[in-house]
Amino acid sequence: MEEASRPLSDIPAINRFLSYCRIRTVPSKTVIIHAGDLPDVLYYIVSGSVEVMIEDEEGNEMVLAYLNKGQFFGEMGLFYEQPTRSAWVRTRQQCELAEMTYPRFRQLAAESPGLVFELATQLATRLDRTNR
Repeated sequence: MEEASRPLSDIPAINRFLSYCRIRTVPSKTVIIHAGDLPDVLYYIVSGSVEVMIEDEEGNEMVLAYLNKGQFFGEMGLFYEQPTRSAWVRTRQQCELAEMTYPRFRQLAAESPGLVFELATQLATRLDRTNR
């Protein structure tokens, strides 16, 4: 009983976010996002690991990033009016993923600005790594 009440994160804004999410278990090697999909859902990795990929001109997979527990993905559509997703995201192992629609995230972010700060911090960290 005590285990169920334990927070999933040490960050209050993330715990609030998770309390509003649909959380599902996804098997290893499952494609979560396909390039070309409509961008309408934000994901958070509760446990496990995913890889973000694109295809080059010859159709070869190129891994752009590995993301792990505590990281968001699928956030680009929140900030850019892009008609479709630009990359694939596939689980590397069994994952627990939290999902929230963009409209719901925007509503929750208006009520909990700390959530936007957590997402922005992750984006800044990724950008910093890319520039090294």
